[in-house]
Amino acid sequence: MPELYPQNGTYIIYNRVQSPQGQQLALTFNGDRQDITGTPLDASNTKQHLKPVDNQNLEAGGSNKGTIITLPVGAYVFSIYQDDTGYLIKNGNRQYPWTFSPALDGSPVTSVSDSVDEKQRWWFRPV
Repeated sequence: MPELYPQNGTYIIYNRVQSPQGQQLALTFNGDRQDITGTPLDASNTKQHLKPVDNQNLEAGGSNKGTIITLPVGAYVFSIYQDDTGYLIKNGNRQYPWTFSPALDGSPVTSVSDSVDEKQRWWFRPV
């Protein structure tokens, strides 16, 4: 299967696995050097992007705790590609996929050892 990539644009990115309450959890930026967390999907929330729309001087990067945080722009790169179960977001070497663990409101996005788990699949919805 050829790899597919999302087109450039603004998206809400949410995890394939729902919370115990049945909510879809989307990536949410919480400020400079803060963990990127999951919050219930809400079309009115415009902060859920790899680079926050409201502060183009920040972007997603890794922390020394294994969480994904926002950092000043510094060429942090991630591989975003699709397989037959959804999109994966991994580091530039295609290792360490992003996941929620557990899939709860407010859980940080973490980078984990490579595996094939549904918690590591993401959907991109254009805004």
